[in-house]
Amino acid sequence: MKVMKPLMVTALGLSLATFYEGAFPAEKAVQVQAATDENVIADKAKTYEGETLSEGFDSSGFVQYVFKQALDTMLPRSVKEQSELGTDVDKNELQAGDVLFFDTDENGEVNVAAIYIGDDEMIYASSSDGKVVVKNISSSAYWSSHFAKAKRITGAPEVAKDNEVIAEALKHLGTPYVFGGESPTDGFDCSAFVAYVFQHASDVYLPRSTDQQWQVGEEVAREDLKPGDVIFFKDTYREGISHVGIYAGGNQFIHAKRSENVTVDYLTSSYWTSKYAGARRYDDLSLSKDNPFVTESLKYVGEVPYAQGGTSPSTGFDTAGFVQYIYKEAAGKDIPRYASQQWEKGESISKSDLKPGDLVFFEGSSLIPSIYIGNDYVVHVSTSQGVKITNYKVDSYWAPKYYGAKRMP
Repeated sequence: MKVMKPLMVTALGLSLATFYEGAFPAEKAVQVQAATDENVIADKAKTYEGETLSEGFDSSGFVQYVFKQALDTMLPRSVKEQSELGTDVDKNELQAGDVLFFDTDENGEVNVAAIYIGDDEMIYASSSDGKVVVKNISSSAYWSSHFAKAKRITGAPEVAKDNEVIAEALKHLGTPYVFGGESPTDGFDCSAFVAYVFQHASDVYLPRSTDQQWQVGEEVAREDLKPGDVIFFKDTYREGISHVGIYAGGNQFIHAKRSENVTVDYLTSSYWTSKYAGARRYDDLSLSKDNPFVTESLKYVGEVPYAQGGTSPSTGFDTAGFVQYIYKEAAGKDIPRYASQQWEKGESISKSDLKPGDLVFFEGSSLIPSIYIGNDYVVHVSTSQGVKITNYKVDSYWAPKYYGAKRMP
């Protein structure tokens, strides 16, 4: 085999190891700098969990890290998943950059991964040595006897790009994480990103906060995950349900990553595995656009502000003025101007019997009316946000203020 320009890597106390151009092109050459205190890194490598320079590495974490640095390709986290990628390579046809897999456990499953560097040598994170080392394969009876297979890996598993939710999510890769951000221009936090994607991909309006999104939809077991499901994590930057992302297939998920940006990560990462809380499916939460009350109400969400005494889009709305306007536009009906009069006019309806177009009232310093649009959502006017959508059952502010519901004659 022709020897090409080397890719030099320094890692975890290993002085230099040569990766020849093959799966790793020379133009992607990278120097992985050794940590200041090599002994600390070596000790951390023995944890069997490391996947970064600061933590140390286990064998699959090291392979994942090198591929990310050399090819900007994020491989799965586990040895088993890595072994299922790429194409099989005969042991006699190995090229530098191929990934080797070994079965050293009694169960016969692959449990060690290494990178072939040419001349019958491999580089890997050794649990026994506590650091990244180079070994000659043929001269080691142990590694020769436990060799399982080799793979030529040129990329990560494909995500479900044909799924409308995933396609929308992928448009925003690289968008900065901003706590409180709700748009591609302002940046996203995790729950705002999920809400934005579902609204624009499938007309599904989700609650704004992570813990509220956790309370809606259909619960999904981890083994039944499919692209477009929403996955939740607990005890990240705070206790309880605190982070959310969208499952994209291949054990990958897309999320607005705190202090970074919208990115793709693997559920099988040791961190995300330890924080996994559960998943929800929102297939049945789309709103009926055939209903005139729904379509008319949604026109003004985020577009028209609150205005005291306001009764039209041009002037802004107050709470009862909005409801009165929607009834006139959607159904040609004149209803009373003020909330107390609207409450007296209609027929009382239970929560279980609500239909789009019914009025849902909340109790504040005075009655606050809203229009029900289905799936526990109402459109109403907030003094601070103007016309908005709220899931009245899970919203911590509005849920306890529920007063009753009326159907106009």
